[in-house]
Amino acid sequence: MKQQLLPRNHAIMYGDAKTIPEIFGKTEVDKMVMTIMQSHNYPDNIWGEWMKMRDSTLLMSIYLLGLRPNEACSLHKDDFNLKEMTVHIRGTNNKQRKDRILPIPEKLLKFMQVYFEFPQYLWKGSNYLFPSMENEHIAPHRWKHIFREKVLKPMGKWVAPKNERGQGIPKFRSYNLRATRATELLDETNGDIFLVANFLGHADLRSIKKYLPHCSYYQDYLRKVLNKIDSKKNG
Repeated sequence: MKQQLLPRNHAIMYGDAKTIPEIFGKTEVDKMVMTIMQSHNYPDNIWGEWMKMRDSTLLMSIYLLGLRPNEACSLHKDDFNLKEMTVHIRGTNNKQRKDRILPIPEKLLKFMQVYFEFPQYLWKGSNYLFPSMENEHIAPHRWKHIFREKVLKPMGKWVAPKNERGQGIPKFRSYNLRATRATELLDETNGDIFLVANFLGHADLRSIKKYLPHCSYYQDYLRKVLNKIDSKKNG
């Protein structure tokens, strides 16, 4: 029996969420990887090929592990326990300051295996999983730039923030990969909000509610409301 996830009061469902995050389709995520791998905006040498695989693996880490960009950018090689097939997410890289252990998805493992086939000198001695040319690991603001310029814009998905000052949160950003995974997990676990909250590292269950409008439960809810309205009209 599915857990009752949607409350009867429509307003309660949204909780404290002020905005509903956009999500990507699974085919869009795969297309993002293809867009990076086919991009001409990388050096035409082994460094460029390595950077393409680095950025693709970083993108898939954010998506498949449901990570905040800062958590993904700061991953260490030794955070991954391939014997136990788990990854240690460090609390020093999230606002809750709490560690968590997540399972390594098989799809992500395949990306990592290809990534580590490249010569180790490309990491320049860094113990971080995703080093940059300038630093031991890619900074979140640098990843933000990469995702915008090498993924969103080539795919025609970039929508600049619109407000009086030209600032704010854009419609699509790499954080939406986390929202996409959260929505998928809600569907895959039959609405187990506790499991999803722990997976994402949320300290408050109310934070999960912002993902509900995209999941199948909400679509069922809308259909039930519509059916009730139609039955009253035709009654």
